[in-house]
Amino acid sequence: MPSCPPSANTPSVYDHLPRFIAHRGASGHAPENTAAAIAKAHELGATWAEVDVTISADGEAVIFHDHKLERCSNGRGLIIQQPLADLKTLDAGSWFSPFYKEEKILTLSELLSLADDLNLSLNIEIKPTIGREWETVQAMQSAFRDTAFSQHILLSSFNERALCYAAELLPQFDRGLNVEAIPADWQKRLKQCLATGLHFQLDFFDGGVIRQLREQGVPLACFTVNNIVDAQRLWEAGVNAVFTDYIERLRITP
Repeated sequence: MPSCPPSANTPSVYDHLPRFIAHRGASGHAPENTAAAIAKAHELGATWAEVDVTISADGEAVIFHDHKLERCSNGRGLIIQQPLADLKTLDAGSWFSPFYKEEKILTLSELLSLADDLNLSLNIEIKPTIGREWETVQAMQSAFRDTAFSQHILLSSFNERALCYAAELLPQFDRGLNVEAIPADWQKRLKQCLATGLHFQLDFFDGGVIRQLREQGVPLACFTVNNIVDAQRLWEAGVNAVFTDYIERLRITP
């Protein structure tokens, strides 16, 4: 892992987070990570969307959650083994509903253009194939260099190596470390990958731990929260934002 440069993330993008973020777009209403899901998130009132980025066989940054194609397309095999031209022939919507049969896998550049047109800020989760972290972040760097984008960006990942590379290649963006449960050595982990915030799983909510982190000024986000009772509990504990598949269920709270 390379030596990471000093962080200069002041003020933090976490200061701009809304209370809810559209998880993979409005993924309760449209196929996740597609143009339809992003457009639906905007329609439902989201100002931020979370998406996932990985790379194709020829090193293009594409928007897709899984390493395998089967769940969210009519493709087969590993996405890392398919060139972009082949990925673009796939149906990325019919698995959700025949209505979305025209949906295609987006490149990161296409996503940035779409989100910018909709005034949507983005949390981009880096989901590299193990061993391809550097190439994945390089592909992201190319997309950001070649595509105008005027909204806020927050990067996140479970992969600490990817976050460290992001600190080197994309230092202009804040980073969040994704975890299931908040680890006891969270300070060390954040420092190692120069992450600013922690994003944790709802199942591992611990009010005492949350209060401790908030007292130390650590920004927090929680995934995936699909009812207002859980959302209220998290917000009251001091969590900055929650990721949700159903914007409309949480929008009743300002």
